[in-house]
Amino acid sequence: MTLKHQLRKFDQFRRSKMPNLETAFYHLFSNTANLEKHKLTKDKVKHILLIRNNKRIGNIYFLLPFVRQLRDAYPDAKIDIMLNEPWQSNIFNNLEINHFYYSHFSFQGIFKFLKMMKTLRKITYDMILLPQTSAGDTIITALLDGRNKVSSYHPQRNLICMHAVRIENPREHAALGCLSVLEGLGHTLVEPFLHTLAFTKEELDSGLQVSRNLRNNQARLTIAYFRGARGDKLLSDKTWLTILSKFERATNQQVQWVEILSPDISSPIKTGVKTFQTADLRHLAAVLKHLDAFICCDTGPLHLADAAGASCIGLYSHTNPSSFGVIGENTINVADIENLDAQAIGKKLNLF
Repeated sequence: MTLKHQLRKFDQFRRSKMPNLETAFYHLFSNTANLEKHKLTKDKVKHILLIRNNKRIGNIYFLLPFVRQLRDAYPDAKIDIMLNEPWQSNIFNNLEINHFYYSHFSFQGIFKFLKMMKTLRKITYDMILLPQTSAGDTIITALLDGRNKVSSYHPQRNLICMHAVRIENPREHAALGCLSVLEGLGHTLVEPFLHTLAFTKEELDSGLQVSRNLRNNQARLTIAYFRGARGDKLLSDKTWLTILSKFERATNQQVQWVEILSPDISSPIKTGVKTFQTADLRHLAAVLKHLDAFICCDTGPLHLADAAGASCIGLYSHTNPSSFGVIGENTINVADIENLDAQAIGKKLNLF
């Protein structure tokens, strides 16, 4: 039996036993000191803790519509957010968040986690809110003090989130499905659903200046692309060169290509292209916003660009675009990469 198969068997065993372990834990350690039976009215909710522990960059960008709607639903409340790592809080800059906490929720980060919990256990929140009901987030919620604990309904975790909301017809896209939790609390959602970053003028000006430099201060079609991806989503160099060639043939303009580099991709695939690299994700987003389009096959960078308001061309070889695709007005999801129609995409995005 291979190691991979052994690990898979162990994971299946762990998952089969997890419901019973969860229930036992909740019975033993649930903090119900100030838990109230009934849902608080809107005017009674003055302090909210939103919990979302996830390391995937795309999933954190998916939280933007929920945070914006939550801010509209409780305009006078203080909103705290618990995330996994400090870099994630930059996504929510300028959205009037009171305080960020970082769980470092892993075995390696156990001491940082315990330090954070020691601080949080001194606070009684009016509402502890889980947009997604993961086991980890529910365990943290169990240990904290809250008058209301809210999530979507889950049979094992309802013992903790007593004010859970049953969702009958959830929205399919992962960034919008959790909005039903707010509807279940009686809030009318504000449309259109905003999934975008809140940039400062300085950030936008800086991004614009970089974009002008990448264009050589000329009014020319400038398209950025990023080749990095995990696992099966990674496209071959041959596929990428074919995609770039299709766009070059589809327009009578000269295309200024900009390859986004990263620690994993240190040199461009084509000669004569511009390159750009930065560790500042908000700056990268502001730059992409001011270019004509962005092509990518990995959901994380795609959703960063989508949240920036960039024109995105998402290449989906293994991921379901109905649930994880780009959702901006000037974006397109491509599932049939082999038969990509650059001419049709260019017309839809007003590139040529």
